[in-house]
Amino acid sequence: MDGIRATLCSRNAHKARELERLLPGWTIEPLHAENWPEETGATYVENARAKAVFGREVLGPDRTYIGEDSGLEVAALGGRPGIESARYAPEGAPAIAKLLAELDRVDERAARYVSELVCLMPHGEVRGSGTLAGYIAEESRGAEGFGYDPVFVPEGEERTVAELGDGWKQRHSHRARAARALLAALGGALVLVAAGCGGMDRDTKKVLHAFFAGGPVARALGERFPHKPGTLPCVLHDKGVKLQATCATDISLVQPARAVVTLTEAWTHGAKAHTWFFFIRRDGTVQSVIQEGAPAPKP
Repeated sequence: MDGIRATLCSRNAHKARELERLLPGWTIEPLHAENWPEETGATYVENARAKAVFGREVLGPDRTYIGEDSGLEVAALGGRPGIESARYAPEGAPAIAKLLAELDRVDERAARYVSELVCLMPHGEVRGSGTLAGYIAEESRGAEGFGYDPVFVPEGEERTVAELGDGWKQRHSHRARAARALLAALGGALVLVAAGCGGMDRDTKKVLHAFFAGGPVARALGERFPHKPGTLPCVLHDKGVKLQATCATDISLVQPARAVVTLTEAWTHGAKAHTWFFFIRRDGTVQSVIQEGAPAPKP
């Protein structure tokens, strides 16, 4: 789907700018409205969907709407503030001060960020989920990011998200992971539409052919991944043990000149998986690649 224009149903301008960077080829416009509904959902997904539905009620059904809900879950606080994160305290320094006060002299500081995206389109709904594990620092550090970023240290890092910077955040944040999951889900939805209309369209076929005929990494992956959207059985090797697995290919044509190819290996009955997100030009040239999930066994 080329040149998607979507309305982010949120009053947080930071999120609109961040999402536009995370969704290549998308134009994200904030929703300007009054009488926003209260967030009464029991889950992030319910709140995100309610925001998207509200946007559709305001502007009509023939647009694309994104609802997002996210929060910080702190283990020592029983998962709080969680879905109440935006109402825990005024954003920024007041919320951070309250959080650090609650964790004063607390040794267990494990936490995670959670993000849920719900995208309502004229032809249906797709979702994307993302999490980022870490812990809460003893004090605020760093100047980039927003929200709790100055006190959140991601797993495997020593600096806070605010110190790591917006470039790191764009690749690794909970919202970045949710956005990539949304792209993958959208790609899958478009595959189903195409299948109902007689199979893969000409543009998709051409782009995937160019991608798998490209550099050595894509050619190697192309030996076991299907060259069209879908899934094939494959065999992986982990410490000398053969694993029956599945290799799946998805693609989203997100812009006239760009696409996202998603390759996923899943094994142990789908309990473990490794995913490659290739951001490419439509001539097959790889611009960037991000990997997520469990370490991939050898084919």
